[in-house]
Amino acid sequence: MLRTTSLLRRLGRRQASFNAALAAMDAIETSERLRVAALVGGLRSWAKAQGIVYDDDELQKLSRPASPNPHRARERRGEDNLGRSYEAFVRDVLRGSLPSAEDFSHVLRSGSELLRSEPVVKELNVRESLTIVGDLHGSLGDLNAVMGLHGKPSTKHRIIFNGDFVDRGPDGVEVLACVLALKLAFPRHVHVNRGNHEDAALSRAYDFEAELVAKYGAATTLLDDADDAFCAMPLGCVVNHGSSRTMVLHGHLPRSLPSLEELKRAPRVRSVVAESEEDVEVVRDILWSDPWDQSDVVDNFKRNAGCLIPDTALGEWLQRENFVRLVRSHETEATGAAVTQVPHGERWTVFSCSHYPNRQGLNKAAVLQVDAQGAVNVRRWDAGEDDRAQGALAARVRGALWRHRSRLRDALAGCSSISAVAKAISEVVGQDARVWETHLLPCLADGSAAEAKWHEIRDFLSVDLPARHLPPRAATSPAAHAVFDLLDTDRDGVVRRAEFFDAVGAVNRVVPPERQIDGDSVWGLLDCNGDGELERNELERGLRI
Repeated sequence: MLRTTSLLRRLGRRQASFNAALAAMDAIETSERLRVAALVGGLRSWAKAQGIVYDDDELQKLSRPASPNPHRARERRGEDNLGRSYEAFVRDVLRGSLPSAEDFSHVLRSGSELLRSEPVVKELNVRESLTIVGDLHGSLGDLNAVMGLHGKPSTKHRIIFNGDFVDRGPDGVEVLACVLALKLAFPRHVHVNRGNHEDAALSRAYDFEAELVAKYGAATTLLDDADDAFCAMPLGCVVNHGSSRTMVLHGHLPRSLPSLEELKRAPRVRSVVAESEEDVEVVRDILWSDPWDQSDVVDNFKRNAGCLIPDTALGEWLQRENFVRLVRSHETEATGAAVTQVPHGERWTVFSCSHYPNRQGLNKAAVLQVDAQGAVNVRRWDAGEDDRAQGALAARVRGALWRHRSRLRDALAGCSSISAVAKAISEVVGQDARVWETHLLPCLADGSAAEAKWHEIRDFLSVDLPARHLPPRAATSPAAHAVFDLLDTDRDGVVRRAEFFDAVGAVNRVVPPERQIDGDSVWGLLDCNGDGELERNELERGLRI
């Protein structure tokens, strides 16, 4: 019995460390992607200010006005339907059928029109049960599990999908198509909130554009339709269960802790990454923020976007606005869902994508089911472990080290212990030094911090990176070609370091201080082979960290 208990404790510690490492890598990669997305947005602003004409619409789409073109709206209303019911469409896709480009476009456009007709924050009066679904991240298997638990949406069985339908999983197309088709089939019983990955800039910086190109070809325009749908999605739901009220948002409250009426006036924007207007901050905070255990509201240094909200501040807001709880998603939970008691209420986090990301993690998935009395019940599942998880995580750690190799080589030169290595890496790459020493570096030595030799890490950074550690080559991206053409000022087919830094300097002169670009850090992310030059396909791969 004692031996079994000891084994379970060791397994529990191992899973906790693995989940901590995954969370840290997510934060590192998100920070890197935001820096690259800032470069793309900054180049667009600079080109516009200089009157530069470039042969690509992709960068302009990042800041296209939120209101739809009325002529496109009339065209949409005149389109033929799917030729079958939305329910039948959902059944086909859940069984593994890839929707045709025509059907997917129809669902995106019709879903966009329907969602845009709804309030930004919607109030629901629920007399029966309600299911709240967290991040799905392109996991069709987990969406199947959700629908198996919930059943057909109806007046007695409503459902809220709380954002992050795409990226970090292979089936973003199928998941997004199903969620929107469910909304179209059951508009009064299915409700859709926007997540931080439903963003015109991040859909290009992460996986979704590449997934669309892989499934529908390089000439596809489906990303335009998806961007419209993302922008149209509401930001939150207020669930009224008699005298019990629940706020459902993807990330957290904005830093200003606005009233419910102020939240209802939040704008719809295409990208919270590429736009910097003041009213965008409210939307950015709703989509990107997290809780934390300190006393002040601060910028979210974990993600470089949004803010960190103390539970004391949340409790005061719950009391002021007459809510009993906040339900959020946005963060991986080892058991799929977790609750924290806060002053005057509670905070729930629900995550519905098991083994996140890309079947590499160890987390379970869950949904929250709120009954007629407003009580919350958790339904969990586990879609099975992936034996490649540890190796995949190690490859991500090596990739992060390699992308920052130029600065790391100098920083590690005088290190003589693993603690010193962890501190040096922390200062260059990000995340706390203890996280590197305790969770990330051990991934390179099969779980043992003592075996993660500092000199081996230094040697690893001193040679060319083996191909298996590089990010996979992305499908052709029009946005990547536009960026390359703007950077390659002498038109010789290569972007040299001087050209890149000239462009960064020009961008920094026309963008606000909060959008200034750190050229050194972004150059290290893009120069994949470390030769001081960017070829077109190398830049494209760098944009797909």
